[in-house]
Amino acid sequence: MRPSPILIRTLVAAALFTFGGTAFPQSELLTFDDLGDGPILNNYGEVQWDQFFSYNTIVGGGLFGLNGSNNGMVSAPRVAYNQGGVPASISGGPFNLISGYLMGVWNDGLQVEVQGFVGATLTYDKTYTVGTQGSTLINFGYLGVDKVEFISSGGVPHGFPQGDGFQFGMDDLEITIVPEPSIFALVGLAVTCLSLRRGLNIDRLAANTVIRRAA
Repeated sequence: MRPSPILIRTLVAAALFTFGGTAFPQSELLTFDDLGDGPILNNYGEVQWDQFFSYNTIVGGGLFGLNGSNNGMVSAPRVAYNQGGVPASISGGPFNLISGYLMGVWNDGLQVEVQGFVGATLTYDKTYTVGTQGSTLINFGYLGVDKVEFISSGGVPHGFPQGDGFQFGMDDLEITIVPEPSIFALVGLAVTCLSLRRGLNIDRLAANTVIRRAA
């Protein structure tokens, strides 16, 4: 009897689940609250960071005055931001950029262009408008990317006396690391496929035997 397609899919999925272990993506929420001041170091959240800095909104607000990061902070006390308003990026992977909260630090109507790359190919490119009076939840849905670049521009100054510029803040970023299939998953899948093939061969042999006897 030949295995049905449903049975084959079920067995393959079972093999991946049994032997795969961490081969299934695990989501992680990056709050930045466990970081110190200064640039975000590589491997935070298992990705690489460029031009992103951590800022303590409570301490900074007390020392330098309030700005949009104080209004937009989701989890206290820190947010990430692009120092100097320059393009900033996250890379590594592949990974999924699921969601996050964005805010303008100095400008209302700030434009944040978010580009997602798979290798050298620009796969996702969307622009979001954010302000200084709160944060905006962005559901990115960028899947299987190697790099995401954030480019902020435009908007009008809110009027905070402490500074100006195109900086944006980011908080509670959700990403999913997509690991390579483990060796156990591959071995388990191979064993399952070989078993199915062996079963098919046995079925063919039995069928041929019956045909010869009938002849």
